[in-house]
Amino acid sequence: MQRGSPMAYNSGVQVAGLAGIVGGGLGAYFGYNYAIAEGMPPLQGALILGAVGMVAFSAGAFVLKSVMQFVVYVIMLGLIVYIFRDPIEGLTGINPVDAVYNTLAGWGIPLPPPPGD
Repeated sequence: MQRGSPMAYNSGVQVAGLAGIVGGGLGAYFGYNYAIAEGMPPLQGALILGAVGMVAFSAGAFVLKSVMQFVVYVIMLGLIVYIFRDPIEGLTGINPVDAVYNTLAGWGIPLPPPPGD
């Protein structure tokens, strides 16, 4: 006799795959736009932030296996990236906060300037 749902263990796999694709796409788009704005090769920016987004979103969704927990994970990841944006910029040459702001401004979403600017 089988107990519980046989899909309970695998339920996070589909969410993790989808989240990895979405995270990679968002990261690549943010990196591409920011690289163009900064005069860097756009492919370099897209590859750097796309890979980071894919790994972070996929790992977060697989580990957490819940959409609501994943939303909290993304918010916490955003806070960590915001706090450590200077070391990230030093390592990659891309400021992740400016990349998100430039992309959202390109979409026509009005935002106040980031704190400290």
